[in-house]
Amino acid sequence: MRKSIPNKIKMLLQKEIFSQCPFCGNEDVDHFEIHHIDENPENSNINNLLMICPLCHSKITKGDILQKEVIEKKQFLQKEEKGASMAKIINFNSRINNSVIGDNNTINIVKKNNKTKYPEGCIGFDNNKANYISYLIDRYHKYKEWEIGKDNMNYAIFGSQLKKKFKIGQSRTIYNVPIEKFLELIQEIQRKINGTKLAKNNKSRGQLKNYESYEEYLNNQRTKAF
Repeated sequence: MRKSIPNKIKMLLQKEIFSQCPFCGNEDVDHFEIHHIDENPENSNINNLLMICPLCHSKITKGDILQKEVIEKKQFLQKEEKGASMAKIINFNSRINNSVIGDNNTINIVKKNNKTKYPEGCIGFDNNKANYISYLIDRYHKYKEWEIGKDNMNYAIFGSQLKKKFKIGQSRTIYNVPIEKFLELIQEIQRKINGTKLAKNNKSRGQLKNYESYEEYLNNQRTKAF
């Protein structure tokens, strides 16, 4: 059973992240969720908890954000909280993509590492393909939520099934699938979507479109950009 988190702990967790998602910078704290770092809902020790936005929480459960990254982020935040009474991060759109991290006493220039997370040859190296895979996985989860209810969802299961089918190690994500298997991967996810009760229900009512094709997805993304 998942234990409820006391309000005092929630306040400390919000203070720890300076009221913004530590991964994406979202500041809509009212909708933030608390992630159990070791994936054990019974372990509500504050050292095992991290407050994050719903989108990044979903990315963790899907494996887009690795547990190793979550642990490192938690350790970094704890270190920052001990070392300063107040911290503020200001990002500048400069060519070297630097961040200024400062408090009342010191200012440090930290250069970001622009190295891509996924090596060339992986689906994750191609943003368009990676985003389409993410779109399809989210689509599957929405259809499955309709079928079994959001409270009964385990979002990590589908990602694990895909990794097993495509022989991807536990420490990696589905975006490590070789790019030449992109078509095979999207067909597998689309097949899973089509197999849900909602998709079959849509088909029986003559609503055959359960997701956008890759080309449609790209066109819609280009339209939104303008």
